[in-house]
Amino acid sequence: MTTNAQEFNIKVTSVPREHVKDILRALLHSIFFHRLLVTVTPRERRFLDTTVATTDNPEVERLIEERAAEFFQIISSNTSKQGKIAVLFYEQRDKKIWFQFSKAQELVCWERWGITINLIKPKSDQERQKIVRSVERQLSQCLLDILRCANDNKEHIPSIKTKEGNPFPYHIAILTQSESWGGMIKRLLITDAPTSSNTEGDATTLPSSSAPEPTNQSQAEGSGSGGSGFVKPVPLSSKSSSSSTGIPDKSQPRLSK
Repeated sequence: MTTNAQEFNIKVTSVPREHVKDILRALLHSIFFHRLLVTVTPRERRFLDTTVATTDNPEVERLIEERAAEFFQIISSNTSKQGKIAVLFYEQRDKKIWFQFSKAQELVCWERWGITINLIKPKSDQERQKIVRSVERQLSQCLLDILRCANDNKEHIPSIKTKEGNPFPYHIAILTQSESWGGMIKRLLITDAPTSSNTEGDATTLPSSSAPEPTNQSQAEGSGSGGSGFVKPVPLSSKSSSSSTGIPDKSQPRLSK
């Protein structure tokens, strides 16, 4: 099966090491605020003196914190001082298996976001202050870009077929030196659906292409180049109402400097 996933790319350059986690947290929270298509209570958090709209979903919060920590470790040890991370949203479809009567399902990506962050090491306090101001401006622009992309591109979003939870599984994959960006994305566009019936937490699965079994706990939870760690639907919140289109009403993020 082929997939025509919508693709968006965000890049932040010249980021001091100590601000990498906050930049990534802000971008990931903004993406999930617009693409976690369940009813949520909007919240606000501040990153680098910028207010970012976030969801009240504890599973998303936990996943973002884990990936931010993993990303920071990888980019800190990368000689190129550049890190890339992908956010993928999936639709669960019936898998076509010829000459078999049994049914199986697979996850097909309908949208993916690529985030690139470049590190810099300031040579003086004066240069650091100048760089931080530049990063703050970049972050504000990136948040506006995410808002624009999410609002202007909705036709490709699959129909919502369930009211029991988040209709679209998601995955955050971090690029490592052992794999190319294109190879990682190609591997993750279509993958076998998790077999776990748990809908309130992580449901892990290996991609449909051959991949090694996890050898430690962090790999089993979906670290590294994004092998496992798919998150299945989470329960709907009763704190806010949905629109007539089935997509929750969400306020736009407020940006303040």
